[in-house]
Amino acid sequence: MKMMNEWIFAMSDIHAHYDIMQERIEQIIPAIEDGGKLILLGDYIDRGKDSYRCLQFAYDLQEKYGEEKVIVLKGNHEEWFIDFILGKGDEWLTEDDNFNTTGTFLTEEQRNELRTITSRAEILSFLRQNIKKNHKDLLNWTKKLFAYYETSTQIFVHAGVDEEIPEEEIDFCTLGTPDYVLTGKFPPSTGHFYKDIIAGHVAARTVADDPDFKGIYFDGESHFYIDGSTTRNKRLLCLAYDDVNNKYYELMEDGRYVGLGK
Repeated sequence: MKMMNEWIFAMSDIHAHYDIMQERIEQIIPAIEDGGKLILLGDYIDRGKDSYRCLQFAYDLQEKYGEEKVIVLKGNHEEWFIDFILGKGDEWLTEDDNFNTTGTFLTEEQRNELRTITSRAEILSFLRQNIKKNHKDLLNWTKKLFAYYETSTQIFVHAGVDEEIPEEEIDFCTLGTPDYVLTGKFPPSTGHFYKDIIAGHVAARTVADDPDFKGIYFDGESHFYIDGSTTRNKRLLCLAYDDVNNKYYELMEDGRYVGLGK
């Protein structure tokens, strides 16, 4: 394997597909142990069946390798989840059909008890109370996740940044971008920007305007979109960046590094 001490790997929008996440992470663990970095761009929960396991896996990875080697960012789904737990709104439950997400944070005994409750207010109270009781450390960690990670030439972010910021304020781009844009920007931006933007949130096939597109989308200038629609395609895309040679690749499941044209 090539020396990886100057490499960065990035993944996004795992959406509760634990087996796929585990397989991909295991593929790059040797690179992390060789000095590389892994950046996870958010949306670990919802849609799949293993929300708790995916979020806990990200937590455990950072605990094991440290915050300098494993950078975990928040996505809009983590924001919605924490807001729900803190009682700031229950709109997020529209993403939680039959409690497929919240249920994974409960014990089997608690899930059985949940099925006996008919009052919506009591259901919400039960979920909040028990998830907080079960996962205090994990929730506190999730609440404190950063919304972006910046290098001298790149911004890794779940959704995007304010690209209309005046040129004279460009060095304060991330500082000046509200959190709701960092985690929920839509529509996605393309074209030239002063730093490379590596983002998820919007499916790469959508940005490419091609329903059959299944890889990482590079717009030819400054934007890489790495949300591979894990639920639909059963694939988790992985961007690999060679910091020494300033080269971007898509790391395939079979171990091939496919150049992304920059």
